[in-house]
Amino acid sequence: MATPIVAGIDVGKSTLVAALSTSTRSRSFPNAEAGWQRLITWVREQQGTLVIMEATGRYHLGIWEALEGAGIAVAVGNPQQLHYWIKSQGQRAKTDGLDAMQLARYGVARQPKPTPLPSKPKRTIAALVDRRQQLIKDQTRLGNQLELADAAVVDDLADQLADVQRRIRAMEAKLETATAADAETDQRVRQLQTAPGVAHLTAARLVADLPELGQVSGKQIAALVGVAPFDRQSGRVNGPARIGGGRATLRHALYPPIVTTIRCDPTFAAFYARLRAKGKSVNQARIACLRRFLGVLNAMVRLGLTWAETKVGQRQFLPLAA
Repeated sequence: MATPIVAGIDVGKSTLVAALSTSTRSRSFPNAEAGWQRLITWVREQQGTLVIMEATGRYHLGIWEALEGAGIAVAVGNPQQLHYWIKSQGQRAKTDGLDAMQLARYGVARQPKPTPLPSKPKRTIAALVDRRQQLIKDQTRLGNQLELADAAVVDDLADQLADVQRRIRAMEAKLETATAADAETDQRVRQLQTAPGVAHLTAARLVADLPELGQVSGKQIAALVGVAPFDRQSGRVNGPARIGGGRATLRHALYPPIVTTIRCDPTFAAFYARLRAKGKSVNQARIACLRRFLGVLNAMVRLGLTWAETKVGQRQFLPLAA
């Protein structure tokens, strides 16, 4: 079987640098519509079967949409994972061309599955969720500054804080409008809101930040969110398993809902109590509950169920190992 020809694209604000897995040379294209069409023509001429690129904020969305529209498969990788893979290849120099070549070689070595392009409504929701998160950080920063501020600047900081809070409310209103405007997204948000502790904002964040929900296994979902435990064993060292990586902002957003679920749902309350009785810390027990919670949400989306229709909702959920 012939080795597939993969193109790697290093995405910049104004430039796309592309390289093939079969070549040591790279080419540059403008990151604009005219450049996208030239790059598509070039990939077709080289008989490329897959394009690999990193997720780079919004700079990769235009070429991604153009490539998918042209029928060319695209795999969008996690920047951190790709960075570590490139380092593992012994590359110390860093140029856009070298990075593009390594992305192409990564595609041949790992053969990742194509990444579905999010719909425009989901991209809009993701942008609104991200913007609200930025404003929440500003609110926290200004609130901390206000506590220690000199009297000469208190009024100015208070005005700025009030403006940020107004913007947060406006962003939340836009988010509700955006989710209601798309029938598929509105249905998914309403479905997720049937789970205990999941309000509209958390449901919208799950739709925006975890598009894999319902498409992969429960273990994969846990790893994507960063709540899957990884063993730490080497020689005589047998350390406790740790969680890490994944989508940290989503993990933090799900922490309040799992506290509510443990308090309100008998199955999760019993599971949490058993873990605590076994000596697990409060945080360890909550994270284990969050893994199970994500598994139920994953099954809900995959099977088209509400929380009440799941085995948990029917109080028939069988205990599983943490």
